[in-house]
Amino acid sequence: MPGQRDQQRSDPVVAAIERVLKVERGGAQQLQQSQEQARQLLSEARTQAAGIARRADACISQLYSNYLQKMQRDIEKLAQSSLSSDVRYSAYDRAMLVQAARRVAAKLTGET
Repeated sequence: MPGQRDQQRSDPVVAAIERVLKVERGGAQQLQQSQEQARQLLSEARTQAAGIARRADACISQLYSNYLQKMQRDIEKLAQSSLSSDVRYSAYDRAMLVQAARRVAAKLTGET
């Protein structure tokens, strides 16, 4: 049978099939490596996305906290100014304030 093997090796069809099989095995290995690289990149991207989400949440929480503190300070200032000032409105001033409030409410509700 050694003669038959030598004959198969020299057969161009057998050689072409062997080359195709070799290329196919190489392609399968490259595909497997590419899939592993893709899995690694996906894992890294997910880790980065989680970090970005955590930082965004922290920023939003800080902004919200700062906003609440500012609103509290503003409320306290308004309360102090209304307690410390002795402002007396005449009937005319009150009527103007009521009219202005009604106009603002109408604009806000679309009833202009």
